[in-house]
Amino acid sequence: MRFIVVGQWQGSASSRAMRLADGAAAVAADLPRTATTTIDVPTGAGDRLDTAVARYTSVLTVSGSVAAEAAVATEAVLVIGGDGSSVLGASVLVGADTAVVRLSGSSGFRALNRAQPVAAETAALRLLVDRPSELFPDLPVVPASSVVVAGTRGTEFAEAAALDRAGITHLDVDAATPDAVRAAVERTGAGSVFVHVDLDVLDPSQVDGLLEPVPFGIDGAALVALVQAATDGRRLVGAALTGFAPVDPSRAVEDLGVILRVVGALSTAARAA
Repeated sequence: MRFIVVGQWQGSASSRAMRLADGAAAVAADLPRTATTTIDVPTGAGDRLDTAVARYTSVLTVSGSVAAEAAVATEAVLVIGGDGSSVLGASVLVGADTAVVRLSGSSGFRALNRAQPVAAETAALRLLVDRPSELFPDLPVVPASSVVVAGTRGTEFAEAAALDRAGITHLDVDAATPDAVRAAVERTGAGSVFVHVDLDVLDPSQVDGLLEPVPFGIDGAALVALVQAATDGRRLVGAALTGFAPVDPSRAVEDLGVILRVVGALSTAARAA
């Protein structure tokens, strides 16, 4: 597996977003150096220009760098973020026969409105599926019918309704069993899969390094089981793991056990392809 480390923080809505760069670096320290590429992230926040995306210029720059690295990889790619919009550039790996599975506590389908720009990670899925063409013109648009969102909790009614209108399968945390995820991926008819794991899918008792911890998430074993279900019988073309924001770099090791088990599950799926 090829690892692309991107400590992007500009796509986050949190005032503590820079912790995400520390999280990406902490995970990277446990990855094989010869298989790892680190993306340079702009030091500045970036400008939204006249778009609906806050800090748009920085997010656009990073997505282009990730896309360039992912496009030339000769094996499955795992993007280590960074905020949830670190996944955008990796969409170049998604083909016509690829299901996209988002395992996250949030839908990532916030509406885009120029009058009220949103943080890119809150609309990461929207930006993949239903975005104005000028925002990320070099990235493919992912068909809504190939997307499965699982593990969400506290989704606002407007976002849930938007997912339904788009035709995106979404399973809240209580419905997100391995069998349900496996069946949802099967219904897409895809032969390959891309998996995005945002660590906010986990219960805060499992990982301390979350910017916006929300209770009643799943545990580490359940997350590994969902990854296995999503990839069962399908070629893993790529994946992303985002949202690790340790309170202090010295405390990151306390969370790495859970995180590296997820990395291991994705790496195993890639080798089995």
